[in-house]
Amino acid sequence: MKKQLSALIAVLALTACSETEQTVVGKTYSLLPEKNITLAFDAKENRFYGKAVNNYFGEYKIEKNNITLTLIGSTMMAAPEPEMKKEMEYFQNLGKIKTYTLSDKSLELNGDGVTLKYEEAKN
Repeated sequence: MKKQLSALIAVLALTACSETEQTVVGKTYSLLPEKNITLAFDAKENRFYGKAVNNYFGEYKIEKNNITLTLIGSTMMAAPEPEMKKEMEYFQNLGKIKTYTLSDKSLELNGDGVTLKYEEAKN
């Protein structure tokens, strides 16, 4: 009986180890539906970066399904007013994000009445 129990525990342990946990780290995403805004998470440091009208970057902190994005800076290129307005709104929304959900190749960021949906970008 002890041998069977030990074998069962070993099988369960191996099964648990073989499942890969989904993560945003090291991946790049495109904002839906237009896909011209990107968001990537550095695998070596807790930094994120991307491109809207301007290139932008900041720091992220992840604990379970909670995420904090702190925008540090961006380049200062100009674009037509509608694009600049959209970028400013996007930057403001990043600061409101509190949780994330991963599903296959999709990323959803949520917080304070904001939902941003992305798909993993093809490399």
